[in-house]
Amino acid sequence: MSSGAPCGACKFLRRKCVRGCVFAPYFGAEQGAAKFAAVHKIFGASNVAKLLLHIPLQRRCDAVITISYEAQARLSDPVYGCVATIFALQQQVSSLQAELAMVQAANRQAAAAAAALVQQHHHQHLQQQLLIQQTTGAAGSIFNHFGILAQQLLHR
Repeated sequence: MSSGAPCGACKFLRRKCVRGCVFAPYFGAEQGAAKFAAVHKIFGASNVAKLLLHIPLQRRCDAVITISYEAQARLSDPVYGCVATIFALQQQVSSLQAELAMVQAANRQAAAAAAALVQQHHHQHLQQQLLIQQTTGAAGSIFNHFGILAQQLLHR
């Protein structure tokens, strides 16, 4: 570090932060000490430093995020760590997939019922139209017969 203030890891370890400190880019002076405390407790500073030195520079940030997350998870659940979170999330995904399948099935049933109602309504409408045509035709025929009868009565 060039500013003279130690990074969070070096502050936690109570040592001088040197130029090229492997922790400095990932554990800032402000909140880095608290974040590094969990990492140090679970994995140890030396182990994390060795690990980071074996990881390509462009991948170290991801590694630090993963190590920090696992350290926090191990403090919360010493036996399973982040595996417990992963398992809980997998169960939640399975449960939501089952719920989604039920909703989709209900939607398909509702759509089929709606289509049946539309078909039934259309059929009833066609029957009404046919009845109106038959009634109109019959009424016209009756009026036509009355007209013929009326003419016959008048001509007698």
